[in-house]
Amino acid sequence: MMNSITAIMFILGNMIALLFKIPVKSVMSRYSYDVLVILILMELFTNLVAETGIMQFLAIKIAEFSKGQKRLCLMMFGGMMFLISSCLNNITAVMLILPVIFVLLKSLEIDRKYICVFFAAILALSNTGGAASPVGDFPAIVIMTSGITSFIGYLTHAFGVFVFTSVVLIAVWGMYVKREKDDGAVRSLAVSNLKSQYKNMEVRFDVLKWLGMEFIGMFLAWSFVPQEIIPPEIIAVLGYVVAMIICLVKKIKMDQMIDFKSVLTIASFLFFAQVISQTGILNMAAAYLQSNIENPKLLVMAIMIITSLVAGVFSAGPATAAMMPVIVEICNGPLGAVSDWIAVAYAAAICSGSSLFMWSATAGFILSGKVNAVGIEEENGKKVVWGVGQYLKYGFVNYAIQLLIALGVMAIVL
Repeated sequence: MMNSITAIMFILGNMIALLFKIPVKSVMSRYSYDVLVILILMELFTNLVAETGIMQFLAIKIAEFSKGQKRLCLMMFGGMMFLISSCLNNITAVMLILPVIFVLLKSLEIDRKYICVFFAAILALSNTGGAASPVGDFPAIVIMTSGITSFIGYLTHAFGVFVFTSVVLIAVWGMYVKREKDDGAVRSLAVSNLKSQYKNMEVRFDVLKWLGMEFIGMFLAWSFVPQEIIPPEIIAVLGYVVAMIICLVKKIKMDQMIDFKSVLTIASFLFFAQVISQTGILNMAAAYLQSNIENPKLLVMAIMIITSLVAGVFSAGPATAAMMPVIVEICNGPLGAVSDWIAVAYAAAICSGSSLFMWSATAGFILSGKVNAVGIEEENGKKVVWGVGQYLKYGFVNYAIQLLIALGVMAIVL
């Protein structure tokens, strides 16, 4: 699926460039290489953090604290998903916590409905987490490097909005799960099984504290060092080099694997977006919207709804890349004074659209594939299948909750 999307985006981009007589060399001279650099380096940095064993440690602690109660498991793992996704890209975040989740769920007495609710929440919270910080995922990184807001400007405006959205999502899906009425023997056994599988795990806190300090240093640099002096991607390079040195000194294992399929897919989105932006079509669309919707608040809301639907139908990557020139054009106009909030509105629209369908989310098909491959069974022994059809009704709820909250926030702050 990902390979076909990559090919389609590159082919369409080249066809449009030929149709509008746009030199591909001109497209590549304005290409957003900085976005790719930050994405790749953050994934590599994540690999180093993962080798400390902290993710498995936290997941086991959550399982112990929840005592295997299904409602608490959903709510606490959902919260963990949000926090991890706010620092790492969605695909990496999902891959980090899934192994522990699978061990726990396969030991519990669960049904198809619980699996659908659980992973619908995980998918939505990976999206809200990714939008909560400027380095959480592809759309946020594109916004940060676009120039319409600063790192600290985006973080201070966006984080609270997406925390609130995530709390609402966790509460809604948590209440959807009924409380258990049994004595808890099966749940206790499930937690014990999980602990036994990770009993020899050692958490390298001596490495983790230095990597944590390094990550905080990168955040501070992104926040306070002007981009024209040291660009964000250079800060990412320097931060990763320092993290590598720390791991070498501490003699920690370093398996630096990168999912180049996702990198190439995002590269194709950026290429397509740059071609579209050079056609001038999106600038005309922005001008049309501004000339026909005089009220700035209504203009922003209209763009949010359009963007969310584009993200839902075509997925987050193409929507982010394609709609960004419209947002930049609007921020260069009368709404420039509130560009930080416009950036958050745009991110929230992408985020809500990303939760609409399985294919809309960056990590959607990967998450579905992993869930189906692991072979989780219901109490009756029937294998659970979780895909596009099973997610559909939950996706509409995720979309509605996120978009309504975002529109409500914009109605208040603009």
